[in-house]
Amino acid sequence: MNNKLFLTLAIIAIFFGACTAPKQVIHYDQLAINSADSGNYSQAITEWNSYINQQKQNALEIDPRAYAELGKNYFALEQYTDAEINFDKARDANYADAEMYVMMSKRYKMKDNLSKEITALEYYRDHFSNDKDSSIMRNRLFETSLESENWEQAESIWAQMDESSKKNEKYLLIYFKMNKKLDHIEKCDDIALQLLSINNKNTEALDWMAKKYYKLAEDRYQNAMAVYNKRKTTKNYKILLKELDQVTIDFKKSLEYFEPLWDMEDGKKYAVYLANIYARFDDKKKSQYYKKFIK
Repeated sequence: MNNKLFLTLAIIAIFFGACTAPKQVIHYDQLAINSADSGNYSQAITEWNSYINQQKQNALEIDPRAYAELGKNYFALEQYTDAEINFDKARDANYADAEMYVMMSKRYKMKDNLSKEITALEYYRDHFSNDKDSSIMRNRLFETSLESENWEQAESIWAQMDESSKKNEKYLLIYFKMNKKLDHIEKCDDIALQLLSINNKNTEALDWMAKKYYKLAEDRYQNAMAVYNKRKTTKNYKILLKELDQVTIDFKKSLEYFEPLWDMEDGKKYAVYLANIYARFDDKKKSQYYKKFIK
């Protein structure tokens, strides 16, 4: 074989070898993950879409995680509608991860869709209870329990909440409001004092304690006067004086809570209570002062 023929055959071999060499596959999914990790969410979105298109063109199965990751990147860019669309695609393909459900619950809260938010929170509780955001998600589910008046669930969640959350004014106030609705008087007394130990200007707790002692005093006063007026004996008079001493103690206790309320916004709604207390103390000047604010 002469050199010219050999060279021709070699060129032909190289040409056909190049034509049959496998094309290099671009792993867009890995590129997308790297882009998201570096905070380049727009690039990650482009690369995830390239991955999806590549899979479709090659008639290959699309990993549903792609839709979840697309949703997360859209969410990071505050493109919430696109995020929700892709989260729905991932969920429809039976895919779920903790971060996806955190974002889904936030999205439903933004839309004020309580039922969907609760569903997302409950799914997270049932499948990702050991994740890093579990405390935040559990606490939000506790909040929604009050909004949906799901008392049984609220009590169950409260028992599972960490001590830090239970001492947090925000969540303690929710628990207080729940027990008010359920008429758990003694429990409300205890929670109100806890709230005031955290914030001595908590209006809900001040209102509760002020009215508690006012009612104790007023009921005792009315009962004592009714007994004495029914039979005005020396013995009953002594009993009356003893009862009135306790009435004074309870009214003074209620004042400790009413007075800071008076200094707050809309404090004048307590004028009727304050006017009556000072009337019981036979302090006409102060009683008349507060009567001026009674509508």
